[in-house]
Amino acid sequence: MTNIPLYQKIVDAIKAKIGSGELGSGDQVPTEAELSSQFGVSRITSKRALTELENEGLIYRVQGRGSFVREQSQTAPHGQGQAAEAGGQVHSGPYGNAENSVLLILPFAHNPGLGDYEKGINDYLSQAGYTLNIQSSSNFGQRRLLENALRGPNRGLIYYPVDSHSDVGALYQYRLKQFPIVIMDKQIEGLPFPSVVSDNFGGGYMATAHLIQNHHQKIAFISSLKVESSYSIRERYLGYLKAMFDHGLLDREAADTTDHYLAHEVDISRESYIRLIQSLLEQGVTAVVAENDLRAIEFIGAAKEMGLSVPDDLSIIGFDNIQLADLIEPKLTTISQNFEQMGYMAAEMLVQQIRNPMQRPEPAIVPVALMERQTVKTLQGRS
Repeated sequence: MTNIPLYQKIVDAIKAKIGSGELGSGDQVPTEAELSSQFGVSRITSKRALTELENEGLIYRVQGRGSFVREQSQTAPHGQGQAAEAGGQVHSGPYGNAENSVLLILPFAHNPGLGDYEKGINDYLSQAGYTLNIQSSSNFGQRRLLENALRGPNRGLIYYPVDSHSDVGALYQYRLKQFPIVIMDKQIEGLPFPSVVSDNFGGGYMATAHLIQNHHQKIAFISSLKVESSYSIRERYLGYLKAMFDHGLLDREAADTTDHYLAHEVDISRESYIRLIQSLLEQGVTAVVAENDLRAIEFIGAAKEMGLSVPDDLSIIGFDNIQLADLIEPKLTTISQNFEQMGYMAAEMLVQQIRNPMQRPEPAIVPVALMERQTVKTLQGRS
């Protein structure tokens, strides 16, 4: 006899209660903690069960309140495309009268480098009469989440992609079906979706110019990825190059201009940082622009381990202004993104599309700001 996964037992039990009427439309489903206690399973298992039910369109989640049973007429995705075509509107199928909810898909859960987009999104949606559901690809791949969202009950999607070129096929279906979508933080190559991004180019320029103003001339740009693989990193790198060019630092011998990349992996080893720092010092580099705050903080930790001082031996500037940037010692000089404003503008764009499917908002670029702290040293005796 085949063993049924523990999460599936919870799914089947809740389905049975919905089928029998014990749980009716709008009734609250037991929480993750309650399901864990009731079935003697971990919170991860109970969360997986609720996610499965949500993906099947049987329940919906309200941020801060819990999970609830959908109206039964909204739970079966079959025939959605036919109904939409017959009605002449994309959302005139069985989900057309669903609760006004939109979905936010994030690339990973609990990432300290991911800003507070949610607050800005909720601030706009609450005044516009919509609610927010959030899913991350910690349990499911982004492609699967994208495909499920296109069939699901949400009225639109705010999507934070892992990179600028993955899952193009799944995303193209959104364009073909005119499903409202806004891309957060990046622009998708070949698909001109409405997007909200920070001024990454301006931020890269600003960080580099600040170092140059403090008399640094040999400046490295470090990244854990190839710059062409990420829209935001590429823009920051191009801003760095433009600042170096404008200040005459690209007209020198090639050895005076330094681009460095860490290993192209998600988890960077301390040994990789140590080798990088040794190489920078050998080339006379005095300052670094990092792709983001997390890389800058890891860089500082490795430098300390080597007995070096930041900023006395090496200056560094990050990008993002995450909370940790102001808590470490020394406090990190960084480029601040306004995550809350980005979220607010993304939600506003999405609701515009929902209410007017023919409207295609222009991409929005949100200004950034330099946060001067303690990781940049002013060099003396430099012209």
